[in-house]
Amino acid sequence: WKRAVIGGYATSHQPQFPKMVRRLTLLLAFAAFSGHAYQRAGVVMRATNGPNAKTNRFRNLASSVRRLAVSTGASVDEVGLVNKDFVCDDDTATCEVKTVPKKKQRDRLVCRIDDRWVDLTGWRNAHPAGTHWIDLYDKADATEVMHGFHSGEAMKMLSRLPAARPEDVPSEEVCPTPTKATYAFRELRTKLEEEGWFKRNAVGEAGHLLGWCGTMAAAIFAAKSGNFVLSAVMLAVSNTGAGWIAHDYTHGRGKWCSFMRGFGELCGGMSTTWWSDKHNLHHALTNVVGIDEDLMVDPALFLWQPSPENDNWLRKIQHWYWALPYSMLFAIWRIDSVKVAMNRKLNGELFRLAAHYAIWAMIFPVKVLLPAVFLSGLLTATIVTVSHISEDLFFDGPHKVDYVEAQLRSTRDFKCSNPVFEYLSGGMNYQIEHHLFPIMPRYKYPALQKVLMKFAAEHNIEYRLDGDWQVLRRTINNLQSIAKADPNPNGPPSRDDSYPTLPAI
Repeated sequence: WKRAVIGGYATSHQPQFPKMVRRLTLLLAFAAFSGHAYQRAGVVMRATNGPNAKTNRFRNLASSVRRLAVSTGASVDEVGLVNKDFVCDDDTATCEVKTVPKKKQRDRLVCRIDDRWVDLTGWRNAHPAGTHWIDLYDKADATEVMHGFHSGEAMKMLSRLPAARPEDVPSEEVCPTPTKATYAFRELRTKLEEEGWFKRNAVGEAGHLLGWCGTMAAAIFAAKSGNFVLSAVMLAVSNTGAGWIAHDYTHGRGKWCSFMRGFGELCGGMSTTWWSDKHNLHHALTNVVGIDEDLMVDPALFLWQPSPENDNWLRKIQHWYWALPYSMLFAIWRIDSVKVAMNRKLNGELFRLAAHYAIWAMIFPVKVLLPAVFLSGLLTATIVTVSHISEDLFFDGPHKVDYVEAQLRSTRDFKCSNPVFEYLSGGMNYQIEHHLFPIMPRYKYPALQKVLMKFAAEHNIEYRLDGDWQVLRRTINNLQSIAKADPNPNGPPSRDDSYPTLPAI
């Protein structure tokens, strides 16, 4: 309420949006959620062969391969697929095999999944997550990423993929046999699947959503009461919480996660497609320099000694100002999300993002929104980076270290000292568990931690665990040590064009 004295009389004035604007905003939000619900329901119906199910192009592609194969063990030359490619039509939802002209014929692209070498040359362009994934795993073992990021439907298609020709299978020097620890990890994953660790439960899901609703309600109440500082803090906490929930749904599999996939746009302001492209690659090739985008933070911050030509005078004081670039995380992510949704014409995501901003603008003033976005960015960036940037970095490219060992060497858990920190962390204090089992609901991680600590001990792999303040000090000390170091003439750039890249923003 504002007081205005006019002609000696005190009148109270409450600034309000016109009723029409309010109604239109609420209608937009309702339409966005309704459209999202209809869209996700259609996806679920198609995935389960429901009424009027439209043929899924990837299922149709796999069926084509199966019909062409004389057996599941047939190679591409045995079924006449040499120099062939799959071309899919979204409008007709069909796929066909076409011959590649001789001048365009390329080397076979093969990878190993569950000890079976498969030829993915023809599947490359049809891969739903992009061609860069296939290219990055050429002549490498993709078993863990296949199980870690794909649905049950996708896993059923594995046997339908054509076998690689013997002459295309790389040597032991190029792709060594998995270690005993990796085979033991695969047995552990199968055991956990059989025991139901990946199944979601209503109590865990409700707890996460109620936590977000509670912090959002507190932010709204504080804003209406005129306590804008408290409102900004609670909105930042709510926005960070929305990010963790969206993170869980985007990783997750099943009808519930598929239905809630748009939560990230509607409640967190982030494009699910953009996030999936960026984040899953970080998961698969964690701390691999030149590929993991989470390491590409220079010149704002340097995570190793740069070459003189890539150096910056600010590096010498980066351990003092690190919180400033961290705080810009969500602002940058929000801008990138809009760019991706617009450039790729993702109309559903654009509509939900518009509804998100419309609702925020209706409820909160700018003096709450801006501080909340930057505070939320600081919280999220701090929680995520302390688990990785002080750990092992891999400068020699991907697949040089066995997957399980690489994840344990590049990731650190931290134990929260109080319930508030535990809530703010959103399960990211269990980063080892999350990186090894990203599809698993995060409320299963505390129990899983004991299982993985025992696994690591049995296979002589270090399980890294710190307290919350200790892991933060470790990160700042690491930034300081790099700040004091001299430039390295051989210091590699954080971006390497020789590797397949993500789709452009």
